[in-house]
Amino acid sequence: MKRAAIALLVAAVGASCTQMPKAPSESPLARVYPHVAFPTDLKVEQNHQRLSLSWRKSGQGPIAGYYIYASDRPLTGYNPNDSLSADISPLNSVPFPGDTNPEDSVENYEVSELSNGVKYHISIRAVYPDQVVSRPSNEVIAVCGGRGEIELAVRYFGKPGGFSFERNEYVEYNAPDNDLYFFSKDSVDYLASPRRLEGFISDTRFLVLPLRGEYADVAARVRETKPTPTDDQVEVTVGDWVLLKCERGTHALVQVKELRGLARQRRVKLFFAYSSFVGEFWF
Repeated sequence: MKRAAIALLVAAVGASCTQMPKAPSESPLARVYPHVAFPTDLKVEQNHQRLSLSWRKSGQGPIAGYYIYASDRPLTGYNPNDSLSADISPLNSVPFPGDTNPEDSVENYEVSELSNGVKYHISIRAVYPDQVVSRPSNEVIAVCGGRGEIELAVRYFGKPGGFSFERNEYVEYNAPDNDLYFFSKDSVDYLASPRRLEGFISDTRFLVLPLRGEYADVAARVRETKPTPTDDQVEVTVGDWVLLKCERGTHALVQVKELRGLARQRRVKLFFAYSSFVGEFWF
C-alpha cells in the first residue's frame, strides 16, 4: 500500500513538473548586475533634430563601452530593479567605447536624425566585458529645437529677410513659414510679425522680457513664469531678451546681440533658442 502511494505521489509530481511553463529567456540588455562602475551626471543639450549628451563614469572597474537609450516613454523606474523592458533597445547596436579624451572623465555623444516636438527620455548604461549592462544613469527628458545665431537685414532691402525656427533656416521675409522680420524706422529698431506684411502668412507674437543676463538664467525664469507674448511688433535694443510665440504654438527665445549699419544697410544679429513642443517652454 505504501509503495502504491509513493508511486502515485512521484507520478503526480512528475506530471506537475512537466506542466510548469519555462521561464522566458532573458536578454542580456534586460539584466542588471551589481557591478561597481556606472554612468552618472547625464546632461543633454538640445539643437535642431539632434541632442548632445555628456556624462561621467562613477566608481571603478572595467567597462567595454556604453549603450545610449532614447525613447518617447520612460526608460527606468517603472520596472523592478531598474531593469529594461525586452522591447527597449539601445540606439547604438555596438557599445560606444568612449570619446578620445579619457583624461577629463567626461564622455560625449551626439544623437542625430531625431524629430523636433517630441519629448525624448534619455538614459545611459555601461556595458561590462561580460556584456551585462549596468544600472542606469539619471534619466533626462529633452526636446530637440534649434540653437544658434542668425542675422537679418532690413525687410525689402536685403537678405536674409526672415527665418523659420521650425525649419532652422533662412527664408524670404514674406515666406509662408517665416517667423519674424526686422525693420528700422526713425532710428528705432523693431522685430515684427510677418502677418503685418501679408494677411495670409504667419502670425508671430512678441514680448520684450524685463530681464538681463545669461541664457540659462533667462530661460529658467521663462519656464518659471510662463509669460504670454501678445504684440505683433516690439522695439528692441542691444541686450534685450524677447520671447516669441509662433502661430503653430511653439516658442522662441531670442537676444539682440548686435545692431549695425544705417538706413537700408541696417542689420540685426540675434541669438535664438527654439522650443518645438507646442504650448511648453523647452529652453
